[in-house]
Amino acid sequence: MSENQAITPSVQNMPDDDEINLLDLLIVLAKHKAMILKITLGAALLAIGVSLLMSNVYTGTAKILPPQQGQSSASALLGQLGGLAGLAGGAMGIKNPADMYLAMFKSRTLMEKIANRFGLQQIYETKTLTDTLNALESNSTFTAGKDGVITVEISDHDQKRAADMANAFVEELAKMMQDFAITDASKKRAFFEQQMKQAKDKLTDAELHLDKTPNTSLQYLDAVRNVKYQEAVWEILAKQFEMAKLDEAKDFPLIQVLDKATPPEKKSKPKRSLIVLLATLVAFFLAVLWAFIRESLFRVKQQPEQAERMRTLHNACKWRA
Repeated sequence: MSENQAITPSVQNMPDDDEINLLDLLIVLAKHKAMILKITLGAALLAIGVSLLMSNVYTGTAKILPPQQGQSSASALLGQLGGLAGLAGGAMGIKNPADMYLAMFKSRTLMEKIANRFGLQQIYETKTLTDTLNALESNSTFTAGKDGVITVEISDHDQKRAADMANAFVEELAKMMQDFAITDASKKRAFFEQQMKQAKDKLTDAELHLDKTPNTSLQYLDAVRNVKYQEAVWEILAKQFEMAKLDEAKDFPLIQVLDKATPPEKKSKPKRSLIVLLATLVAFFLAVLWAFIRESLFRVKQQPEQAERMRTLHNACKWRA
């Protein structure tokens, strides 16, 4: 008999071994089918009961659009000032509006205003203000899209309160931004006012120097040019000062509300069907695993040598004083 002929029977027997192993697995499942069914159904019924006891949560959603940079009248003129514009722009501290708004939404100051406005400490049944703010933060989501739109999502068990709180966040942010805008406008007005005084002093000095310079000298032309330059600087600063005063008195539309939150018609969670499905699947796999463990332990006990090892392991696991 050749070597190839000797190998052939063993190769042909391999599918039979696999088939026997598969049959063994099916036999184990069939023997413990009642236990598997009970555990799976029990977990499904328990998941249904627990999910029904969970209160519905609704999410109120509002969307806003931050203002574009350079919205004020004074900012619109900064492009005409060259180096002075860069100085003024740096003094104003221009930032990314979306990131700034997200930080303000999450600030403790704004959170406290919402908590006090809606009496959330009683609603959340928390002992301290810090716990209340933590609960509010966990129920709040603030995101900025690539299109610049900021979405405010507030979750609550009450549909109307969820929408009202989302709108309240936008309202309180608008008030805060208005206060900041007035303060910023005041700083700009003070900045240009100070620059005007300095420019006025330089213009006065230039005029005095011009009066003292003889008309026939070459220095006289330089003095005339210096006076004209100082006059131009003072006029530009005077215009900006007037614009800053207008900005200080103006009511800017700092926030554009794209979508005002309305009471949601559908709950956002709990997703009961998903809870029941996951619980049923997990229980089924655990029941199958337990069935194979029980079958393995049963077979071990049928072998004297293995049974003795099991007793030794059992005794070794005991805690002794």
